[in-house]
Amino acid sequence: MKTNINRTDRQGNYIGDGSCHVDYTVINFSEYPQISSSVSLSETTESVYVTYRNDENDKKITTRFSYHVNNAVAFGDQLNGFAAGKNEILYHLGLKTRTFIPDTFLFINKRCVAKKDMEAGLYEFAELTIKEMYDLGKGADLSAYTGKIAKNSNYLILGSKVEEEVKTSTNILGQRVQLGRYIYN
Repeated sequence: MKTNINRTDRQGNYIGDGSCHVDYTVINFSEYPQISSSVSLSETTESVYVTYRNDENDKKITTRFSYHVNNAVAFGDQLNGFAAGKNEILYHLGLKTRTFIPDTFLFINKRCVAKKDMEAGLYEFAELTIKEMYDLGKGADLSAYTGKIAKNSNYLILGSKVEEEVKTSTNILGQRVQLGRYIYN
């Protein structure tokens, strides 16, 4: 007998009781006859699990469709069914390769200077604005502007070139990880 207890996960998302399930999608892999799929409806939550198996190498991956978060998706053991695409599934089944392309941004080492210090004549002013320096592109030499205030700003240029940095974030384990996208082959 199912009880209708209104449960939520740590983020406040509803956890069902198994009496109904979320809408899910089974991806058609008809062009890959070695891939089989199976669907499993949770008996205790609203979750649905679609497992894909490569019968040639016995690799498998499960996509999870659910309203609430679980550790298997958070740690990468299962894929979020709402977000996982065909290429990602094929990669986990050993039928595609992927290359990580990090997201990058241009960076100039600089710091803000107080208005009173600028007015006191403690610094020289550069002929270029910050935007114009960024427009010079990755690796551009800024040594002529190092130690000067960028035009129309209060930024003191500390670096000697325009650098390219990789965007990062913190994962569920508290580790710094690179952000980016995958190109599948």
